[in-house]
Amino acid sequence: MTLEKVLEIAGELIDNDNIPKEGLTISYTLDKDIHRKLDEELFYKTNNSHSNFKHNKTIEVNLGGITFLFEIL
Repeated sequence: MTLEKVLEIAGELIDNDNIPKEGLTISYTLDKDIHRKLDEELFYKTNNSHSNFKHNKTIEVNLGGITFLFEIL
């Protein structure tokens, strides 16, 4: 799972008018290496280079009103 893939999934859901988005939460359980890579990718895309990365056990991202949760397997 990469940030690009998450954005692709979100785009497909947002563009599909047949899917109700209100209160929609999608949860993924990822192995620890993929989870960490996604966490780092999100961190460095949303923070300045002077911030220190701290790995989170749960990642929560809201895109277009859809909540994505990523947890460690």
